[in-house]
Amino acid sequence: MAKTLLKARLSGERILRCWGGGGIETNSPGSTVQEVKEKIQILLEEYVSGGDLREACRCVKELGMPFFHHEVVKKSVVRIIEEKEKEERLWKLLKVCFDSGLVTIYQMTKGFKRVDESLEDLSLDVPDAAKKFSSCVERAKLEGFLDESFASESEDSSSQSKKQNGSSSSG
Repeated sequence: MAKTLLKARLSGERILRCWGGGGIETNSPGSTVQEVKEKIQILLEEYVSGGDLREACRCVKELGMPFFHHEVVKKSVVRIIEEKEKEERLWKLLKVCFDSGLVTIYQMTKGFKRVDESLEDLSLDVPDAAKKFSSCVERAKLEGFLDESFASESEDSSSQSKKQNGSSSSG
């Protein structure tokens, strides 16, 4: 039974979700989700201030939780929307992580979906967050990070409300 579970597709992710992840090189015990989120936040802050792309990628890899790389995407996109830093540096990190296979298209999509789900809260701090997010989605599609079929919930809900109101053009 154990062999069957281990051979199953994405079994490594399920095991890590149950038992937590630890750094590959550090052999550290499992980390909690909150600890990993804090590590990602620190890694992004250090990368933006120092600009060492290789170090940032190494740190993402050393998280030892590949199924959680969507959080790197989410936090990067949120920082881009909030315009805390030079966004090109963050786009470069996302591109290198994606091109190297460190972040899969599934994780990229999941990260963008998580930002989309939090747009309402983000809009409290950044009034034009939805517009900026749409720009990020378009750029990610151009870069090949997202599938062309990706659509944010805010776009879907606005088109549905227009249909319900009987209007076909935005006002």
